[in-house]
This record gives sequence, structure tokens and C-alpha cells, in this order.
Amino acid sequence: MSAVVASSISPRRSKYRVLWIGGLSLLVLAAVIGALGLVAYLKYLQIAASMDTPPPPPMPIAVDFATAQPAMYRRSSVVVGTAMAPQSIRLRTELTGVVTRVDMIPGGPVSRGAPLIELDTQAERAELKSAEASRKLAESAFKRAERLSAESAFSLNEYETAAADVARTNAEVERLNVIIQKKTLRAPFDAKAGLFDLHIGQYLDAGTEITTLEGIDEYMNIDFALPAHIADEVKVGDHVNVKVQLNSPSLDAEVVAIDSQADPISRSVRTRAKLLSPPNSLQPNDSVRVVIEYGDSTPVHAIPSTAIRHDPTGTSVFLVKQQEDGPHAERCKVEVAASNGASALVSKGLEPHAQVVADGSFKVMHGALLVDKDLSPAEDAQ
Repeated sequence: MSAVVASSISPRRSKYRVLWIGGLSLLVLAAVIGALGLVAYLKYLQIAASMDTPPPPPMPIAVDFATAQPAMYRRSSVVVGTAMAPQSIRLRTELTGVVTRVDMIPGGPVSRGAPLIELDTQAERAELKSAEASRKLAESAFKRAERLSAESAFSLNEYETAAADVARTNAEVERLNVIIQKKTLRAPFDAKAGLFDLHIGQYLDAGTEITTLEGIDEYMNIDFALPAHIADEVKVGDHVNVKVQLNSPSLDAEVVAIDSQADPISRSVRTRAKLLSPPNSLQPNDSVRVVIEYGDSTPVHAIPSTAIRHDPTGTSVFLVKQQEDGPHAERCKVEVAASNGASALVSKGLEPHAQVVADGSFKVMHGALLVDKDLSPAEDAQ
């Protein structure tokens, strides 16, 4: 009987246990929901408080300030020129002959009038002696005819024949002297000889080219070609800058001649400038860099090249504008006329003596707060 009672009580206790566990679970769930609500409420209060707090002041960007300097600018063009000696010839033989003497050395200097090469003249000198003897005989015959003609013992025809013989023999002597002189080649001006290969006993035909002679003068000509639109604005007396080497100093040269016509293919105009006291390193036919300015001068503003910014919207700089809390950056579009590396020449967009952001402009945006990094700590604190 006790077993029957035990089986009837067990299901009831199980029911109470389930109810007790379910109630406890609800209490735990309610506590968790309450805790989450409390956390959310506290977070809401924190966000609301942070929204009421004013934002921190912006940090200034340290940059270099620069002031635009007024300057004048002329358009310029860079071309390649060629150095030319004022006097230059190709030394050639005019007559045939065998070389008997060479009085110059390859690459050496020669003086005006000095003999350079002599050809064999033995045959011409022998002919000259014969011609001089004939001339002497003709002169004696002419003197006798002249004396007899004065005494009317000589006919006019014989007198004129004697005079003609004198003129003919004089011409023959002169012709032979000219041939002998032409077989001695002399320097027509002070020059520097080019390289050559010539030996005594060598036979030369008429017109044989021996070497070149480049004149040694106190100046050199610089020839260069200019586009037609530039040549129209260049005149004789203008000056150009010549650079022999990339890092060498610029040399001043004066335009002395402009060709009367343009090249039919390139449409460029040949121009010549005179360079006084050229450096010893400059040789004829060397190439040089020629910078020529043309047109009217226009006012510009010079600023450091680091101040120029390029982007898809164009070219601009950042102006330094003073406000209550300090200097701020203001973007300003400009037009750059030229740049020489360190400086840029602005033709439009800047006011005289405007202050711009120079070094450090790459990290600046429109409206950014600025500070001059060159200021001392005491000045910065003020």
C-alpha cells in the first residue's frame, strides 16, 4: 500500500518544481532586460552630454610663408646654336706640284702671311731666268729704237715692235713670278690649323684639300635658327644669353645679323650673334645653348615654386588670410608665366606683396589654420 501512495505524490511535486524553475527564469530574464536598459540609458546620457560639449580647436599646420615680389618678365625661347669662327677657310692647292717644305703642324697656330706649304718651283725659276734675259734684250732693243727714232733713222713700225717686245717679256716675267708665289701657300690670317697628313715629296694635284684654317679672333659668331613668330620680334642689337655647358655661367652676345629669308622647309630664320671674349674651351662648330628674350616686358609676381599647386581644376596657390583665431589658407587660382626652378613668375591671380604658403603647401587645404614654422617659440606664443 505504501508503494501506491508514493506513486500518487511524485507527479505533484514535479509540477511544483517546473513552476518554480519557470518563475526563476522569468526573474532572471527581467533582471537582464533591466540591466541592458540601464546601460542604454546611461550611454544615451553620455552621448547627449558629448553633443553639448564644444569641439576642440583645430590644430594649426606649420608651413613657410612667403611674400610675392614684383618683377618684370619677357617671353623667352631656348634654341641650339653653333659656334663659328669669324674667318674660316679650307686650304687647297691651286697648282700641281711636289711638296718641298711644310712649315705648319697639325692643330698648331699660324700667323698671317707666314708660309705654310711650298711646292717645287725649279722649272718655273729656270723659265723665269730665261724670261728675264729676254726682257733685258727687249729693253736694250727698245732703247736703241727709241734713240734712232729720235734721229728719224728708225721707222715707226720698228719702234712699236720693240715696245711690244718689252711689254710681252715683262708680262712673261710677271706670270712666272705669280706661279712661283702661288706654289707657296701662306696663311691669309691668324688662325689655328686643323689636322692633316702631308709629307715632303708628296705629289699634289690642283685643288687638293689639305686642311682647314679657323681664324683666331677676339670674338666668335653664334649662329642659330629662330621660329618665324619669334624672329619677327627680334632685331639687330638685341642681346641673347649663351651657355657653353649646362652648368657654366651665361655669356652675353649681341645679335648682329638676321637672314633675309626663312628656311623653305623648317620656316625658321637664321640669326647670328657676336660673342666677345669667348672661353678657350669653345671651339668652332661646338653647339651652345642660346636663350633669347623677345616681346614687351610685363609685370609679374615672383614666388617660390613650392607654392604652386597643380590639380585637375587648374593651377593655384594658398593665400595667407588673417582672421580672429589666426592665419588661414585660402585657395586662389593663378596663371604662371614662367619658372626657373626655384621661383615661379605669376602673371595673373596675385595682388602685390600677397602672402602665400610656400614650403609645406602640399599638406594644406582650403580654410586650414596655419602657423609660420620659422617663428621663434616666444613669437609663436604671442
